[in-house]
Amino acid sequence: MQVKDRSLLSLSWPLFFTFGIATCQPMMDSWFLSRTSESAAAGVGALGPILGALFMAIQAFSQAGASIASQFMGAERPRQAGTTQTMVLLGSLLLGVAITLIVIPLADLIVSWMGLVGEPALFAKQFLHIVAFGFAFRSLQTTLTALIATHGLTTWNLLGNIISIVANAIMNVIFLNGYFGLPKMGVQGVALATMLSWGISCVVLYLILRFKVEHKIRKTDFKRSRVILPDWIRIGFPAAVEPVSFQLFQVVLTAIVVHLGELALTSKIFAANFAMFAVILSVGLSSGNQILVAHLVGAHDFKKADRRVHQSLAAGCSSSLIVAIVVAIFGSQLMSFFTDNPEIIRLGNICLWCDVALQPFKAANMILTAALRASGDSKFPAIVGSSMMWTLGLGTALLLAFGLKFGIAGIWLGMASDEFYRSIVNYIRWRGGKWQKYAVV
Repeated sequence: MQVKDRSLLSLSWPLFFTFGIATCQPMMDSWFLSRTSESAAAGVGALGPILGALFMAIQAFSQAGASIASQFMGAERPRQAGTTQTMVLLGSLLLGVAITLIVIPLADLIVSWMGLVGEPALFAKQFLHIVAFGFAFRSLQTTLTALIATHGLTTWNLLGNIISIVANAIMNVIFLNGYFGLPKMGVQGVALATMLSWGISCVVLYLILRFKVEHKIRKTDFKRSRVILPDWIRIGFPAAVEPVSFQLFQVVLTAIVVHLGELALTSKIFAANFAMFAVILSVGLSSGNQILVAHLVGAHDFKKADRRVHQSLAAGCSSSLIVAIVVAIFGSQLMSFFTDNPEIIRLGNICLWCDVALQPFKAANMILTAALRASGDSKFPAIVGSSMMWTLGLGTALLLAFGLKFGIAGIWLGMASDEFYRSIVNYIRWRGGKWQKYAVV
């Protein structure tokens, strides 16, 4: 059966677990760090938006390349698909190296930009100085995952990520407890475990691509890549703008929360970890839908692509709402997993109830944005989405947090309003049908 004829669920269910495992890694790091100190967990957790911006840029370029490969596969042109895969692998490696060379000299400045001081700042610097050396691994891991998924082999991605999270957990225990004669490394140990687990995952995923997908890197791929490169840049660069802008938006909101106090910051970071449970479903469905849409656009079956998007919207919005409600109901118990501070638990629980308003619109926005990118129409969500984020989204968050004095709850509801605004305009864009003329094939 061709990928474009697969069901959304058959493609997406392994992606739920794949992205769930990927989400568990920072959560697991937070847990190990919280065993060291709450300041360590807060300091490293505050770097989340910065690291997220970098990783989302990598992911956007990877998925743009994978979508081009999917369109060629949908059009039954496997040679061009293979060339695209080789080009995207090389490009992601170079992108990861470039990010490392930029971040390491700026590590101290990045921490200060986040408004961190004292122990949280020290721990954040220690973590960033080590984990930055693994960005090339992370870039390749993201690209390999996207390329394997675009062939419909989403269950094999799950295997690679299971190996990664298990390796990360084992190394965290070894490095933090100083087993096998190693010194107890604290925050540096957590960073080292994270970096090495990315490398291990790369090896496993490349073996899957090489022997299961049977992808071979040929010299002619590099000569033919200049034909595909313009489309990759045309789709990939705008595709990277919106998620990077979103993560920078999160950086600004986190910096604002820093001014609300360390309790508010710690509560937001801990609550955000559990809010990711609802996001996992949205990411899985949007990624599965993106694969299907790209294949269908390549085959010029636009009506079926539109039907797939609406199916994904119904499933994504409803499931993320249900999960968000369940997480909020058990919010106090979940927060106590990280801390026994009653004020942090109280504030975190408030954040999780605010998250109930956020998740359905976040799901809709992710599915629609991914569908537009898969069709080649990536400029619209980049330009319009980013503009609305920094005007209406930020303005609403500031009004609720400080104008109406809702504090941390206002920040979270501001994020919900941002997702609402962008999901509406992206849906209007999709219904307009202009995305049909941006196909690569």
